[in-house]
Order: sequence, then C-alpha cells, then structure tokens
Amino acid sequence: MKSFTLFLLSSALILNSLAQETLSVNHLEQAAIRFTLNENHEMDQETKNQLSELIGDDQFVGIAEVHQSQQLSYFTTGFLALLNEKGFNHFALELGPNSAEVLQEISINSGEAGSKIRELNRRYGKNSFSKTPLIFADKVEDALFIDKAARLGYTFWGLDQEFAFSYEMHLDNIYKLEPNPDPQLTALYNECRSLIRKHIFKNKISGTGKNCWMMQNQKLDEFFNRFQGNEKAERIIQGLKATWDIYCRYETNRPSNQVRANYMKSNFDSLYTLSQKTESTPKVLVKLGGVHLTHGLSPFRVDDVGKYLHEKSMKLNTGFFSIRHLITYKNGKSNIGKSGWKEVTMFLELGQKDQWTMVDLRPFRQRVLSGELVTNDKYIHELTSYDLLLIPPDDKIGKINY
Repeated sequence: MKSFTLFLLSSALILNSLAQETLSVNHLEQAAIRFTLNENHEMDQETKNQLSELIGDDQFVGIAEVHQSQQLSYFTTGFLALLNEKGFNHFALELGPNSAEVLQEISINSGEAGSKIRELNRRYGKNSFSKTPLIFADKVEDALFIDKAARLGYTFWGLDQEFAFSYEMHLDNIYKLEPNPDPQLTALYNECRSLIRKHIFKNKISGTGKNCWMMQNQKLDEFFNRFQGNEKAERIIQGLKATWDIYCRYETNRPSNQVRANYMKSNFDSLYTLSQKTESTPKVLVKLGGVHLTHGLSPFRVDDVGKYLHEKSMKLNTGFFSIRHLITYKNGKSNIGKSGWKEVTMFLELGQKDQWTMVDLRPFRQRVLSGELVTNDKYIHELTSYDLLLIPPDDKIGKINY
C-alpha cells in the first residue's frame, strides 16, 4: 500500500512538471497593450480606460522610473490628468521637502515652470548633466508635467534628501526669512554663501568628503544658530543637516541606503498626516527611481518606500499600484544585451520604437506563484515587485533646462 501511494505521488509530480511552461516573451506579448501619445501627451480614450481599470481604486500609484527619460516626462504629463480624474491630487518626487516647496512656489502661475526652473538652473547650477538644484525636475520636458500638475491642483511632496547642488539655493532662502538682517548676519551669510559656491561642485574639501565637511563647518553652524525660533528656517536647516548626514555616510563608506529610505518614509508619513487634516483618503502619485518602489524589499535588500506604501495600503484596505518603467530603445539603439539590462531581456523584447507598450504583470505573478509557469529568480522578483510594465518608444535623455 505504501509503495502504491508513493507511485501515485510521484506520478502526480511528473504530470505536474510536464504541465508546467516556462514564462516567455510570447506569454507577455499576448497581454501587451500598445498606444501612442497625442501632441498634448495624452493617450487615446480606449487606452485611458484600460489603464484606469488596471489601477482601479488603488490609493497610491508609483512610477518606478529609469531616471532622465524624456519620454517618461511626456507620459507623466498625460498620466497626471488621468489620475486627477480618479481623485489624485498629491505628487511625491525624488526631491527634498524644501526643494518641493520651491517647486510649488515657482509653478503657481500657469505655464511659468519652465522659465522659473531655467532661472534657478542658471543661478545655482551648471549647463551639465545633473549639476542643477532641482534634480529630476530640471529638464525642459519635466516642466511639462510640473505645469500640468500645478494646473490640476496637485501639491508637490518632496520625500528625499536635498540634492547635492541645491545648498546655495537653500542658504539664500534661509537668509530671506530675516526681514531686517543686521550687518553681522549679512556678513556671515556672504561668507557662508562664498564657501558653498566655492566648493559645491567638488567631491572633497581638504581631503574630507564635501558633505562631512559641511556638517563640521563652524561658520555654517553660526549662521544657522541665528535663525533659532524661526520655524520655516529651522525646517530648511533640518533638511540640510539630514542631507549632509546621509551623504556623509556614503562618503565614509558607512551604510546609507536604509537611512535614506527611512528618511523618505518619514517625510511621506509627515506629509500624509498633514493632508489628512483636509482629506479622508489622500491619493498620491509617487515618482522615484525603480529600486525604491518595489512591493517587498528592494534589490539592495532595503526596506524602502514601495514596501512602506504596500504595507500602508494593506492596513488601510486600499492599494498600491507600482509601474515598472524600462527602456528598450535609446537614441535609436537597443538596450537588449547591454550591461545592466541583461537580466530583464525578456521584458525589453516587448518594446517597440514607435509605440508605448504596457503589460499587466499581476496575472503572470499569480501563474508563476501557483506553479503553472516557471521562471528564474530575477523575473520572480520583477513579477512580485511591480504590477505594470511600461516601455516607451525610442527614448533619449531629456534636455537640461538651461
């Protein structure tokens, strides 16, 4: 009897293994939705309906982006309108909280974000890749979605540390908060401003990491101490000090990823709590780098923003919808087989040069977890981390707004 039972069990396992298929691009292709954007960066109504249905009533939507994508800025512009129709009116970005306030202020007047960002870039930055104060909002194409968000009434939420080239801008904004500065404060401000301007584009100062040096600088501390009791100034100063701590950890080879993630989650929680004073269920679009918006631990084993949103939405019985943005074609050339892209080859093979591609990954997640389909650990991570695959047509780096 025992041998007969073992025979039945082994037979069932063999039959189950024979019934299994390996997940392939052909499976994904059958579920692919293709679309284009019109001149206003909007998708056609049928595609809007399909995407809206996929998102459903989820409270949080994340765009897990590949940074600096021109096409994604176009998509975000139209996507904001779709989400606004679903009750979304908060837009969280990979900016510091104080930089997000600057973004809010300069986008008050419709259509002026582009010129205002260009003005900031020229005042505080360089006409060079990533050497601008408002990172990920510093491109010509970014101004499109910033203006769109402002017109639709979105509030900008800054979750991250302040960017490395924003310090002079924030110092100026602190100084402006004193309506009647005395000569000593003005002299101290000018000295601190000169220090930052001299060193802002360096990595090290006298052999010390730039941010560690900023943390230890007595003149900056003296300037900051003059604003004790000024709530807004103290908030900017706190943001700068938190930023320098995170960067200094990196400069001295100490763990920083989890500290940074905790800071982003704390900022989200503070902003969410504040928004609850006027809204029962704030709905938020979050646009961060891809590793930050996984449902579980990030690829770096960090308990990041995506996991936080997943768990928060579970507690609230709402939902978190994460969009995995990848790029197949850039400047007319394929990324397939290139370093850094090999592990997502099957996804990239879905991309087309002249159309957007999106695929709902959740049914494939279910089929893999149930054993109906098999795949490797990398794709299991992708399927359990993200809900929608989004691939643009031929892409390129956005143009610096300078």
